[in-house]
Amino acid sequence: MAKIFIKCVALGVSAFLLSACSTHIPPEIKRPVQGSPSIAQVRQQADAYLSQKVRWGGVILQTENKQNTSRISIIAFPLSAHGQPQMSDESPGRFIALVDQFLEPLVYSREREITIIGSLQKTETIKVGEYPYEYPVVKVEHYYLWPPRSEEEDWGYPPYWWYDPWYRPYYPYYPWRPYRH
Repeated sequence: MAKIFIKCVALGVSAFLLSACSTHIPPEIKRPVQGSPSIAQVRQQADAYLSQKVRWGGVILQTENKQNTSRISIIAFPLSAHGQPQMSDESPGRFIALVDQFLEPLVYSREREITIIGSLQKTETIKVGEYPYEYPVVKVEHYYLWPPRSEEEDWGYPPYWWYDPWYRPYYPYYPWRPYRH
């Protein structure tokens, strides 16, 4: 009887630990779309890629709700292996995502990361400042709003004060502090 109890507890703990490791990212977002053109390719030859499926992602610039759709302006960034935008100093461009439902602008707010899958509908010329910019417009089938990143994820390591439990920025240097010289 005790062996059965121990096996059941071990099985339960294992199931709990495995579920904690699972991710909530939709499988459609994780999988790259075969033959998906880049934003630069679409901006050069939009007619050649109309109705083609794309998987793009980036950072939201603006969310605007129309009568039957939400229109999200996004600055694109390259995607990681599991589909998350990887912020860098270089961007392949901007695009507009059309979603057939109301999206709360406070949730889908500026600087949030999003990945979309959809079909390319057209391009629109909209001014960015004084510059006329050609935006590819994507009719969204699947999308994923990424959770906000913590400071640790943004920088790739914990903040500077995390390493030194004796850190006192306003006190003078003491020679007995446990620093390596």
